[in-house]
Amino acid sequence: MPATKVVKVFYCCSDSAQDEEMRQKLENHLSPLEWEGVSTSWHRRMISPGKEWKSEIDTNLKTADIILVLISSEFNASHYHWNVLAKQAMEQHRAKTSRVITILLRPVDNYWKVAFPNVKVLPKGERPITEWRPYDKAFANIATGIREVVEELTDSTFLIKKILRWIRAIVILVAKAAGNTFIYVARATFSYLFRPSRYRRRNRVSKIPVGLLLIIVVGSMFMLFISQPPDILEIPSSAPKPTSNSIKTVNTVNPTGWIWIGMVNNTSGGLSAGKRLILRPSNSEQFPSIAPPIIPSPGAIVTVKYEVNLRKEKSLSAQPILKLKKGEKLIILKVEPFAKVSKNSPYIKLIAQDHKCNQTCKK
Repeated sequence: MPATKVVKVFYCCSDSAQDEEMRQKLENHLSPLEWEGVSTSWHRRMISPGKEWKSEIDTNLKTADIILVLISSEFNASHYHWNVLAKQAMEQHRAKTSRVITILLRPVDNYWKVAFPNVKVLPKGERPITEWRPYDKAFANIATGIREVVEELTDSTFLIKKILRWIRAIVILVAKAAGNTFIYVARATFSYLFRPSRYRRRNRVSKIPVGLLLIIVVGSMFMLFISQPPDILEIPSSAPKPTSNSIKTVNTVNPTGWIWIGMVNNTSGGLSAGKRLILRPSNSEQFPSIAPPIIPSPGAIVTVKYEVNLRKEKSLSAQPILKLKKGEKLIILKVEPFAKVSKNSPYIKLIAQDHKCNQTCKK
């Protein structure tokens, strides 16, 4: 998403161990937003020793863009959470300085709706997390809903995309209805064509009505369009389109060396060209070193984003042969996985063999 700001997410949660455990699980599901550099989070456990906890909470609450209110019986029973934090959160929501989202942890009396009118409620259908099996389905649903709000706050094209999604949904519904009509007309037409000629003569029908043929032709074209709809939500990119699911080697130029290009989450598929590299703001050494920040396809021309070592061998411990400066151009020859960030991490470090351009890059 083309982020214009970093969204601050504030967790408003009771002090109970059960609620805190669910908050931690929710934070885990939202961690990709932080890796992408579009959000940060704050909760009471982040208060440093010696700090005055009420002022710390108040300061972070008033500077939050999204306030997640985790509803439970323990939250409802807390005077401070219900009468202080909840009221302040709704004041900011009405003033449109913050966006309040209520998260239903466990079944409670619907009185909470009085305190939080006209706010987004998650999970979908106002179904508490404890009524989902497994719980991860509920957390995934919540994460999707929060990501949509983050996109709305950070992406200037969000409204246009949302309208396009509505239009596309309406077109698909209309297409399905039209498809049923088309099938009925086609069956009637074929039934007519294969009836004995004496039947047609007896009914004084000598040819197929022109209007019927027109309906069949237009319906066929319409169904073809719906079966292979263009991706109207696709944002044009300067990045080259991959020619296959695998990344192959380009042999038209001599390799100069290998560079670190970034990390990728490998849980959702292979290392296909065009997949976005992970941005980790907490560690500048793990920024993508190339632009655009995606896995490049063989032959793609990329720009160095910051100073990076060019090594003769694949090993990142090998002696650098030179330092590439910000703005220099490279032709990518191939991309390979180097190592996992940690033993149980889904994130994989990537290295690329490339050809350094002297003056201009030509494929």
